Amino acid sequence: MSWFDLTWAASVAVVLLGATGGPLAWAVGLRGFWAVAVAPSFGMTMIGGTAIVASWLGLPWSVAPVLAVTAVVSAALFWVRRGVGRGRGRRGMLQQRGRFDGWLLVGLAVAAAVLSIRVASAIGAPENFSQTFDNIFHLNGIRYVLDTANASSLSLGRMTNPGGALGFYPAAWHGAVALVVQLSGVSIPVAVNAMTVVVSAIVWPLGIVLLTRTLFGRGRTLTVAAAILATAFPMFPMLLMDYGVLYPFQLALALSPVALAATAEALGLAPRERGLPQWWWALILLGTLPGIALAHPGAVVTWLALSAPMVVVFAWRWLREARTAGRRWLVGLAFVVYLFGGALALVVLRPPSDARGWPTTMSIPEAVGEVLLLSPWFGVPAVIAALAVAAGIVWALVARTASALVALSMYLVAAFLFVTVAAMPFGPLRDAFTGAWYNNIPRLAAMLPLAMVPLAAFGVASSALAFGRIPAVARLRAHAAPGWIAGGAAVALMLGAAVVQGPALARASDSVAQNFAITPASVLVNSDEYALISRIDQHVPEGVAIAGSAWNGSSLAYALADRPVLMPHTLMEVTDQLSAINEGLADAAPDTAVCAAVDALNVGFVLDFGAQEVHGGTHEFRGFEGLATSASATLVDSQGDARLYRITACGPASGH
Repeated sequence: MSWFDLTWAASVAVVLLGATGGPLAWAVGLRGFWAVAVAPSFGMTMIGGTAIVASWLGLPWSVAPVLAVTAVVSAALFWVRRGVGRGRGRRGMLQQRGRFDGWLLVGLAVAAAVLSIRVASAIGAPENFSQTFDNIFHLNGIRYVLDTANASSLSLGRMTNPGGALGFYPAAWHGAVALVVQLSGVSIPVAVNAMTVVVSAIVWPLGIVLLTRTLFGRGRTLTVAAAILATAFPMFPMLLMDYGVLYPFQLALALSPVALAATAEALGLAPRERGLPQWWWALILLGTLPGIALAHPGAVVTWLALSAPMVVVFAWRWLREARTAGRRWLVGLAFVVYLFGGALALVVLRPPSDARGWPTTMSIPEAVGEVLLLSPWFGVPAVIAALAVAAGIVWALVARTASALVALSMYLVAAFLFVTVAAMPFGPLRDAFTGAWYNNIPRLAAMLPLAMVPLAAFGVASSALAFGRIPAVARLRAHAAPGWIAGGAAVALMLGAAVVQGPALARASDSVAQNFAITPASVLVNSDEYALISRIDQHVPEGVAIAGSAWNGSSLAYALADRPVLMPHTLMEVTDQLSAINEGLADAAPDTAVCAAVDALNVGFVLDFGAQEVHGGTHEFRGFEGLATSASATLVDSQGDARLYRITACGPASGH
């Protein structure tokens, strides 16, 4: 497929998020930039929530039930808002339309272009896919959604646990990509890459610019700086394409700034938005959180952590303004309830202990240095962004406004969590703080830009304002249009970022590119194996299952060739029948347990991709060893060292 196919699929993804989230944004009274920025969050809530409802109702997964639920919920919200507006003597409580903000559009366009080019360059080709461990599940999970016509987060886990041991697995990302496949007709890898471009280049800049403007206003320099700084941090969105690969977490983090912005509005920390009552913003916030949770619950904990400073400021304001002791006690009690609820969420959303065993890797001074230089994971300082963050810290301490202190505190929370996960020597305390993110350094590193971009943009805007007050500069401004001044500052910032920060961003892109390239040395599916998979439909009939080790990449025949496999992932429930095939196929004979399992599971072929495994380990499956000389299977196709065998040991039925 070509880049046109990826562009087409990305366009479909944008329309999908707009068509599912836009009506809800309009129904709750949002207009202008807020409506555009919140649409992806509402859209993912509709997609993830409808998937569960459709599964309960027995409806096959498609865009039809999503649009139907969107229409019903939008109509209900519209009538509720209209009724409340009448009761308050207002007409609809709509936010006032602001004048057209050309610099906002320019900033977002630049961010979208830069991030699109960077992601496309890292991917390398439209059909490339991440050669990493987690991607086995993600790619096959999309195929499973398409095959079962079920995208429920209560059902996706059955792909690897047919017995139902995995009762919940966040499936909103998988369901959304499956819809892109259905609507665009592209392959699964192309749809995944298209969604990644949309999340990185559109969803992320929209959300982080919205959060920045919610905290600090709609200043031209602030807006442009936030948009450009959204492209300047190697830790996000590129890191989660490199590590994992963590597509659902990337999506959930990209949606989180909108939830933080709505939180600020709901708590009265950003009173600039007019026309909607403060309590209504709580409803808007509730509309964003299900989509985030159904994409990845870890991002809900991120929202809890980064919104904590907002809650503290809100509680402090109420305590100061409370005129009676009873009201003070009420505020204190509410704050205690909030702390208890947050702690409970940390426990409930924390993964099992055996998944939280990631160790520390550095000393505390080293971790602090990585935060200050913005060099986590990739090791190359992001100089421009680091200087902007440092300026933001200084100006926040100078200003000491509620928004400035909230932004600074969000930064300190994110920095503390990263230093804790990377270097804290006290295991139980470290696990208490960072266990919700698997005690995993890349996940906490990817969180940092959510708190850093608003602070850095504030630093740039405040520095530009102070610079403009210098007499010589003020005289220059008196003879120049303000727009040209702002435009020149934006261009200078972009050029500086390109020249000085190039190594950090190039390191991130190069690291991602190495994981996505399909080469003779690829660790998951190399070029020979990929060529063989592309021909599988010539040999394997539809519906006939393929055996093989999930660790060596053969299981991706499910996602890439649309043929069922016995092990769609490495971490899965192994039944007695599956174990019999994995351990005894090479010595199979008619009327044995192995052949009974072959017939019961409708297995007709075996993919042998050798002993190289994605994690460099060794997992022996004796049933797949020595097939070249075994009487139980016959070679039907090969490419290099990759082999496709037909099972012949169990009589005519096994040959299919």
